[in-house]
Amino acid sequence: MKCVRLHTDENGEPRFEDLEFAFASREFAPPAPPLDVSEPVEASAFMMLRAPAGWTDPAHPSPARQFLIVLAGSWEVSAGGETRVFSVGDVVLTEDTTGPGHASTVVEDTVLAVIRL
Repeated sequence: MKCVRLHTDENGEPRFEDLEFAFASREFAPPAPPLDVSEPVEASAFMMLRAPAGWTDPAHPSPARQFLIVLAGSWEVSAGGETRVFSVGDVVLTEDTTGPGHASTVVEDTVLAVIRL
């Protein structure tokens, strides 16, 4: 399972990094048989975010370290001279809480699950 990390590098510039979740067979819901599960990540809050097509912001840092999971729609994010489009099923870990941040444009009406870490 892929995840894109959006972070601020050592020079204060926003950057993308491609990551993979590692899975291991574990008992998750005994007495059910084991399932492949990733390592747990502590979370402090969960929310849903909805944004209409056309919403845009030229630059902002992430308000917190958080996972964004696209449930509907798509949006475009630019950071460090690179632009990526995220759509249904994509997972993004935003850690660019300092520096100039990233630009965002909602391509299609979007619903995100937001998990604050």
